[in-house]
Amino acid sequence: TCLSVLFAGLLPILLGGCASVSVKEDKWTQQRLALPTRVYVKDYAVPAAILAVDRTGAELEAFRQEKAKNFTAELCQRITARIAPAVPLAAEVRPEKGSWIVEGRFLRVNQGSRLLRSLVGLGAGGTKMEARTKVSGVGPRGAKREIAEIETTGGSNAEPGLLTFPTPIGGSIRAVLSLAKTGVTADQQRTARMITAAMAEKLEAQGYKLRGKPEKVKRLETQATAAPQ
Repeated sequence: TCLSVLFAGLLPILLGGCASVSVKEDKWTQQRLALPTRVYVKDYAVPAAILAVDRTGAELEAFRQEKAKNFTAELCQRITARIAPAVPLAAEVRPEKGSWIVEGRFLRVNQGSRLLRSLVGLGAGGTKMEARTKVSGVGPRGAKREIAEIETTGGSNAEPGLLTFPTPIGGSIRAVLSLAKTGVTADQQRTARMITAAMAEKLEAQGYKLRGKPEKVKRLETQATAAPQ
């Protein structure tokens, strides 16, 4: 039918434009990397001051803890699929020589407005997530050496919503898709994907054969690589 043809034509556009997270900056040591035997992911810091969400008090604290744990799980899953076995870093664990430690903090988390994203779009009600990641290699006697810093930024959404899409049908489709494709959880997933992609890209550039399918790193601009000290 005409409706199904129209939907098929609009779907890739709507899915592709709803949200994006990019690598804003990544700095790597100039020394050759060793492929990690295991990767430990420490829960990222989620300061209350950087959160723009509709929660306060006990609900806000629960939100902070939940997001930190969920992000660790997401990052572990993606690193395991592409680079090496990854696990959350427990307090009592001392990472062994040859492993990596991934840790960091969120710099900004804005949940925006799902209603505005669905109805208006074009930036109205958009989410925003920024994070800074540090990757360290573990040497003899547990000594840590920083090998990378990765800063990511992104969110949703820039495309039209129900009221601003050129056609009513397209706007209706967009409103439905927005419910599943935008929000803090979706931004977390994209952030974890870009962090993993940046690490995998560096390892593959040095000749390592990794598991899984390569993913292109989205960058805001061309950068010069600098070595963490």
